[in-house]
Amino acid sequence: MIQAFLAAKHLDPALLKKSVNHLSIIAKRYGKHLSITRVNEFDLALVSDDPEPNCDLTSDGQLEFFLGKLHNNSEKWDRFLRARVSRSGIEFENDYAGSIPVFFSTRNGFIASNIEPCTFLASGSSLDDLSPENIYGFMRYSHFIWNETAWKHIFQLLPDSRYKFSTGGELTSTENLESIRTSSVRASHSDKMVANELFELNRHLVTRSLAHATQIVLPLSSGYDSRMIFAVLASDKALASKTRCFTYGSAGSIEVESAKRLAKQGNIEWRHIDLPCKFLTKNYLKDICDIFGSSVHMHGMYQVEFVHEIQKKFGIAVDSLFTSGFMTGVPAGQHSGLLNIANPDDGLSEAMGRFSQSKFWNRDELKKLPLFGGRDYEDEAENKFRLAFERMPGDIHHKAIIFDVWTRQRNFISYYPRTIEWFYPVASPHLCSEYANFFLSLNEKHLRDRRAVELMFKQHYPGFGSIASNSKGISSIGSPVESFMLLSARILNRLGMGCILPKQYQLAPFEFNLRAVSNCGTDSFYPMWNNNESVREFLDLFGGTDFLRDLYERTTGGSLPAYAKTLTVQAISSDIERLRKNPDA
Repeated sequence: MIQAFLAAKHLDPALLKKSVNHLSIIAKRYGKHLSITRVNEFDLALVSDDPEPNCDLTSDGQLEFFLGKLHNNSEKWDRFLRARVSRSGIEFENDYAGSIPVFFSTRNGFIASNIEPCTFLASGSSLDDLSPENIYGFMRYSHFIWNETAWKHIFQLLPDSRYKFSTGGELTSTENLESIRTSSVRASHSDKMVANELFELNRHLVTRSLAHATQIVLPLSSGYDSRMIFAVLASDKALASKTRCFTYGSAGSIEVESAKRLAKQGNIEWRHIDLPCKFLTKNYLKDICDIFGSSVHMHGMYQVEFVHEIQKKFGIAVDSLFTSGFMTGVPAGQHSGLLNIANPDDGLSEAMGRFSQSKFWNRDELKKLPLFGGRDYEDEAENKFRLAFERMPGDIHHKAIIFDVWTRQRNFISYYPRTIEWFYPVASPHLCSEYANFFLSLNEKHLRDRRAVELMFKQHYPGFGSIASNSKGISSIGSPVESFMLLSARILNRLGMGCILPKQYQLAPFEFNLRAVSNCGTDSFYPMWNNNESVREFLDLFGGTDFLRDLYERTTGGSLPAYAKTLTVQAISSDIERLRKNPDA
């Protein structure tokens, strides 16, 4: 399996060397192999599990390779990126959600990679290339919006697309593949019909993705997404016998207690992982920085610690397959009620502003930062959101679903499979057009807040559905007794009396970021504390060391919002550090 690539042409040799060296560092860190070749005058570097990466070379000199594609599986079953190098140039094609990014620049030659720092290094980037407009969106919503990055000259492939670059490295065409489409096929279906069809589809998708695995590892939470996979695995003796479930979090939290109950009811092996919460040490942060650079907020490090703890305490076979509910909930309408987009002219930036992660920075705070010079970029953000929204034809409730996938979910959550895949292959059974197209054929009632998913659990998995979930508040699907206990727990917790309840209903807090900051100290803010001239110059755009010291002191004083404010700035700092104006830093 290929985890990373770099493709370049007409680049300054020194810049290309820097970029390839960066790939080499990542490959060595994770025990992967780096292959370097030249095909049709394009320089290629591939990081893979095997000394000879899995590529197809035709008699006419065309080379094709995939990222994300699992052995013996069709690329259409899961997340994928296909690259093809021919005598006419190079082209890329991705899945409907654009879940494997390609960062490219055509300045000073052509460079493309799924590892953002490689493109940053190869394109001769500097502080002058920072885009205040793009960074405003990143800080305002905690994710980039459409095809932009923090840099004026670096862009991302759009989802569900084919991009073609000429032999000279110029972008010649982009094509919307339209692998997902809205329809009214199931608009008049009854609750029972929708539940039955989703049951069959879910069983089919999970089974075809995981049946070939010798051992399946499922990070199990209290939510609907991992539960949809779990329900299929637990209902199939052959799959259940080779499944192991793990859950991180505090004992007594709904995540841990509900996962424990699910596993017991399904008779599947389950273990609780109590994270040491040292995932903000410099080594962990460098792991994330070197893969994601400034493209994703700094919030994926706990996934790496989670895998390390499983390996250390319980062991995982080298041929294990991790599976996840990545892109399971959003296509099913997870955020439809929160977004509440009802009319064509509803404000999209306002809708996206309803997410908790969009409340870390408000408009007034951002305007006061030196980088933005008293200006907000709300209109520019609205225009980018509008491009995503209007790309999908159809009814408003369908457009809103894919709008959510293409903007927030694609850019905010993608760190999940992209961190774990460096240790083990990852299957996301629901990340396929078949799954998305099912929900794009439902009426608004069945899409609202995953109504179809709840109907499936009520009808086909009532026992699993009744166990408490945090997917829609803290609630139960179809169990009045469970719902009453959860309501009682919330009331008693407010009165400080939650301890009198059985442990499974105590609803202990589920928060580990502040604990990690406490354990890791100033390392938590790496590389912002570094004695690096470029980083210091960058931080001056936000108020300098006083800005950083204030956030750090408030964070160590117990302010989670203060810590959250640093995540996007920290991510961009990781790229800035690579400029190395002070080589002794």
